[in-house]
Amino acid sequence: MEPKGIDMGDYQERYQDYDIEVAVEQVLTGVKAHFRVLRGDAVVVDWRLVHIDSLWSTEHAAAEAGFQAAREVIDAGLAT
Repeated sequence: MEPKGIDMGDYQERYQDYDIEVAVEQVLTGVKAHFRVLRGDAVVVDWRLVHIDSLWSTEHAAAEAGFQAAREVIDAGLAT
């Protein structure tokens, strides 16, 4: 996981033949994460909200949850 761009809360990671982007936002009730999956410049899976289970989630934990959800989509073959 590495920062993407200049905005805090934006991360990227390479997984298999895909690029995963995760955006983490602070909201009144805690944090939320979204992910999308790209292959080259093509969006394979558009932004999806990730449910964060932990009560006191940190930005890093929310980002990791986003990456894990994206990896599961890729592993399930839904990102083709």
